[in-house]
Amino acid sequence: MSRAQLVAGVPFALAIARFTSAKLRRAHPHPYALASALPKILWSDSWGPGLTEVVLAYGYPHTVSRPMIEVATCFAEQDCSFPSLEVAIARAEHRDACFARSEWADAGGPFDPMTGASVPDRQLGRDERTVTVDGEERVVTALSYGDYAALRFRQGSAHVMAVSRLGPSDGLSFRAADDLEPYFAGYKRFVLGWLKPWAP
Repeated sequence: MSRAQLVAGVPFALAIARFTSAKLRRAHPHPYALASALPKILWSDSWGPGLTEVVLAYGYPHTVSRPMIEVATCFAEQDCSFPSLEVAIARAEHRDACFARSEWADAGGPFDPMTGASVPDRQLGRDERTVTVDGEERVVTALSYGDYAALRFRQGSAHVMAVSRLGPSDGLSFRAADDLEPYFAGYKRFVLGWLKPWAP
């Protein structure tokens, strides 16, 4: 996709963002959010009979040399279609390889089932890491490979998965979000960044 095509798509993307923000405000969900100083972005939302999944992102998506962490919350087990941790890492690698080549349209991502990524036959790191969920520490299993790591946990009826690039995956703190407005604003900034997608 050329820069001209990206620029042409900005008004449409902003209109979709306004629609999505209004729909989520009405639903008033409480996805799990990460305590992080990185820029916040509403990355995606999925709907069935109701809201089934929200993905919040942190960091610098287009700048693959800088951190990015995605946190996905699936609100009910019957609606949950998370990939395995191995697949999530492979999809994140595929996305960043596309971004590095300025190929935005088919980049996909860890939680996008249409991502055209295969899982290599390789040995991933596996270890136990401590995270904090709603103020309580717990130990979860994390997989890692190179600059990428992924972990998952369950809290009540919610299933949560986090996938990081160049970001910490130990000592992370998660809490149900009450206010998504910073994420709506972050998505708008991200879309406007398409005018110069190689910028942070």
